[in-house]
Amino acid sequence: MIRQSRRLARSVSFDVTDGHGVIEVTGGESGSLLLLAGDPEFPEANDGCGSMGWLAARAGTGSPGLSDVKYLIEWLGAPGLVPDPRTGQAEPPDPESLRPLLSLLPPGRYVMTAALAPHHLRVVHPRALQVRSWYADEELALVTTDAWPPRDHGAVRRYRDSIRAGGDLPALVALFPTAESRVGYLLDGHHKLAAYDQAEVRPLVIRLVPQVPRPLRLDDLDRAQAAFSDSPSRHQGDTLGRVLSSMREESA
Repeated sequence: MIRQSRRLARSVSFDVTDGHGVIEVTGGESGSLLLLAGDPEFPEANDGCGSMGWLAARAGTGSPGLSDVKYLIEWLGAPGLVPDPRTGQAEPPDPESLRPLLSLLPPGRYVMTAALAPHHLRVVHPRALQVRSWYADEELALVTTDAWPPRDHGAVRRYRDSIRAGGDLPALVALFPTAESRVGYLLDGHHKLAAYDQAEVRPLVIRLVPQVPRPLRLDDLDRAQAAFSDSPSRHQGDTLGRVLSSMREESA
């Protein structure tokens, strides 16, 4: 069940009261973890050195059905969100429109906004690097959670042609640990993001943020250390160690 209340223009707060807790983000601007079904999947942090189908399947019994998932994907292809030509912000959608995805989050209050991404959008594929860190400055960075680049070139081409034709902009959905975070996890929209890149147009991003940030938990960091210990290179292993050490200090 989703209860919502509008407080500030161009943002909407809502409560997820019956969430399955399949998708969770913990941490803050200095470091975060994306957990899927309680397991650490993707770490992200600054160490000082400068899609929907499989998500729903993790919920098990009571998860959104295939028809719900397909409806959401189709809706995100043309959600009818119109960014302000001056600010790039759009009125966020009704949370009920995203119910199949929102039902996978842990219970709690979330804030949703919608806006065009800044010109400098960094895309990070953690499967190749295990962990990634950087100085984000004013950029927005999205960590992919599915194959990148996307394998369905036909879908990318269809989204690209629609964007170039000037129709409804497709929307990406990303989960951020805090409202100030410049790094988020792309939950849905990998083909759309690739299409935006080919069309050389700034993507429309729906941001989901826990209203109260969820702190990093030491047991999650322990499991992340075990999960990502098999780094493909010594350099990446050293980077991972520094990142997790920094995250432990932040959470202490």
